[in-house]
Parts: sequence; C-alpha cells; structure tokens
Amino acid sequence: MFCMDQTQCHIGEENIVREPVTPYVDQGVLPLGSLEIQPIKQGIDLASTGSKEISVIFRHLSKRIPSTTFGTFGLYRYPAKFIPQVVSYIFDCYGQQGETVIDPFAGSGTTGLVARLYGISYELWDLNPMLKVLHDAAIMAPVPVRIDKLVEEVRHSPERFLPPWSNLEYWFPKPVIEVLSRLFGYYHAQSSSSIKSLIAVPLLKIMRKFSYNDHQRQKLSRSPVAIRRVESLMEDDWQTRLFAMLEEEIRLVQRKRSEYESLLQEQRLPVTARVLAGIDGIIHSAQSENEWDMLITSPPYLQAQEYIRCSKLDLFWLGFSEEAIRQLARLELPYRDVPPIGICSETYHKFRSGIQEEHLHKMFERYFHGVLTILTNLSHHIRKRMFLFVGPASVRGVPVPIDRIFVEHFSALGWTHEATLIDSIVARVMFRSEKNPATGLADRRMATEHLVILKRKWNT
Repeated sequence: MFCMDQTQCHIGEENIVREPVTPYVDQGVLPLGSLEIQPIKQGIDLASTGSKEISVIFRHLSKRIPSTTFGTFGLYRYPAKFIPQVVSYIFDCYGQQGETVIDPFAGSGTTGLVARLYGISYELWDLNPMLKVLHDAAIMAPVPVRIDKLVEEVRHSPERFLPPWSNLEYWFPKPVIEVLSRLFGYYHAQSSSSIKSLIAVPLLKIMRKFSYNDHQRQKLSRSPVAIRRVESLMEDDWQTRLFAMLEEEIRLVQRKRSEYESLLQEQRLPVTARVLAGIDGIIHSAQSENEWDMLITSPPYLQAQEYIRCSKLDLFWLGFSEEAIRQLARLELPYRDVPPIGICSETYHKFRSGIQEEHLHKMFERYFHGVLTILTNLSHHIRKRMFLFVGPASVRGVPVPIDRIFVEHFSALGWTHEATLIDSIVARVMFRSEKNPATGLADRRMATEHLVILKRKWNT
C-alpha cells in the first residue's frame, strides 16, 4: 500500500467541509420497462484478453441505444455529457432488474435515464440544480396538449418574471428581456408540473439563443460572435421568429420523449428514483447511510469543472438569486478548499511532485481530494461494483492517468481491479479550441476516456 500525507487511507468526519447548502430533493416511484439481461454474454470476456486495459467502442458495444442524442438523452446540451452507451453497456454486462445504482456526479442524469430502461432503481446527486430540471423533462410522459395553443398562451401571458440579477442588460438586448420576462413569467406561474417540464428546456434554449453569451466558450462569456448572432436573429419580425422557434422546440421535446418511451419494453416492475440536486457531495457522502449494488459515475474533468458557471444564465431565469449561485459556485472543486485525505497511489504522488506552479498544484490536489473523498465515502456502501469513467486530462501538456490513480487507490482499499476499457472521444461538447487557452500551446486535450471496473472483494 502506498499512502502519503496521512498515516491511514481513511476518511472520517474530521475531513468533511460543512458549508451550508440548501438542496433540492425529489424522490418517487417511476414506471419502467423490463429487460431480460444476460450478464457478460454481450460484453467482453475479460479473462480471455490477457490484459486489464482493453480498447473498445462503446457506441458499437451497446445495442440498446441508437445514438448519444437519441430520445431525451439529447434533450439539452449539457457540458461533458456522460454518453448513455457506456451506462447501457454496464447494465448489459453487470446489471439485473431490481438492483440499485448511485451516480454522485450525475450531471444531466444520464445514469438514471438508462437505469430506468433496465428496471434498475437509481439515486442521482449533483451540485448543479439543473439536474432536477433536466431529469424531470427527460422522464415525463408526453403531455396531451395543443402546442400551438400553448405557445399562444405563453405569448400573451400577463405574468412577468425578471431574474434578480444586476447584470441582466449586459447579457440581453432590452427588447429581448421584455419578451423573456413574459415567457418565464408564464413558466413560474404554472401550477401544472407536466407543463413546466414540457416548456422548461425550450425556454432555456430560446433564452440562450437570444443572449450575448458565446456558447463555444467554457464559462459565461460575451463575445462579438455572440453579439452578431443576436443581431441577426433580431432582424425583421424577430418576435414572430422567436415564438416559431419556441413552438418547434416544444414539439422536439415531445418527439424526443416519445423516442425515449420507445426504448422501454413491457412494464412489469416499478423503479424508485431519488434525485438530489444542488447538494454538496462531500458532506452528503459522509452522512449517507444508504447502500447500493453499483456506483456508476463520470467525475468532473480535471481542469474543466465549472458547471455552475456554465449554467448561470439558466439558473438566473429559473429563479436562483446571485447569492445562491455564488454559494454553489464556491463549492466547485477548483474554487474550494478540500480537507486532505490519504491518497493511496504512487502515480498520484509522482505527478503531484512534478507540478511546479502553485495554482496548478492547488488545483491538482483539490481535484483528487474532492473526488476521492466522495468516492471513498460511498465505496463503503457499494455491495458489488464501481464503474468510474474518466479521461487522462493534461496539466501543462502532460496527460495525467486519472484512471490509474483511481485503480491504485481503491486497490489499496481492498477493491479488485477487473479491467479498464478505453474508448475514443468522438465529440467534445464542453468547448473547442485550436490552442489551450491557459497555455497557448496546441490543444492536447483528451483523445480517450477510460472506464475503470472495480469489484468488491467478498471477504472485505
């Protein structure tokens, strides 16, 4: 066992940052489809490969989901989305109906959406409150409503809502603010949860299209490109165009929801879903007393974890205050102090000692201490396996083998490393750049992502 900074690889109450967070918690029983799962047969015979690192293409291995954007998996452009075929492959090979899974870095909720297809109950956590909005929109039944009449109701709504945000006019033209206040006034005044879930994503997409925010940048960022986009949209009768776009987006939600429904087979067994949005995973993982059969997650990227900052526009229009958003942003891994834990990985300490810049050194430590605090806390509550989907993000152009660090750490804690499946990245949604904006060097961001498969030893 290789363990530095601490005398033991242990995470106790003294390592928990107890900062105040007001979470949104939702739980309920959802309908689901059934599937006769035949573990391993559809997967890779790990024993016959002679290696624990295996190249795969998850989009080909998973037959259940046609594409990464099929159905409500493609409902909204969330940064660094977990591709559903990875989760589908895991359930094909290792899952059984009636089991339970947790994803502590759930993002837009992909793990839960796939779990429903397999009759597996799930619990989803995320710091970003957007998880609740996107999950509700993705799982709702198609709403029996005349969409053209609904859009007219929205258009002529007497209700108004303006975000409690001092910078509103910096990000939107004044005429757009007036129309958006009507759209979101209707949304916030709605008593029907199904109507709210139906229109939430369309409203957010329209709002973003008419904002000065540059969608290709990592954080909220006004740019000349975005300003020209808005100016082009506002030519001629722009309000008629806006409401036509809104109607098209609502119809798209209905179509995608029907596509997702088509993946569900004959309904037999209820699935229990628990969604905790806007929570601090470090605190919650230390306090949780639940148990699950599996943990499946794709933790934040090493240097691209600013999901709250990416979601600022959405959160303001959904009703969150500046102070609430600041509080959430302070809990993101690059910006918070995380109590150190014993990280049982020689690879971690080797790379840590090689980082010279103080700010990168701090970022590196915060990332691993934060992520591994949550995962190690939860590992004591997992009955069977953990699946960690990560990529070798670079620090100053040097790829960090995060998967190897995770393998070494959990192996030292008594888990068995069954395999690491290596997949090539086809598309990057977080942001695109010819050069790394931090270094000015050629972009050497991740070309692959790795699924680490860890099995609990029965005698531990």
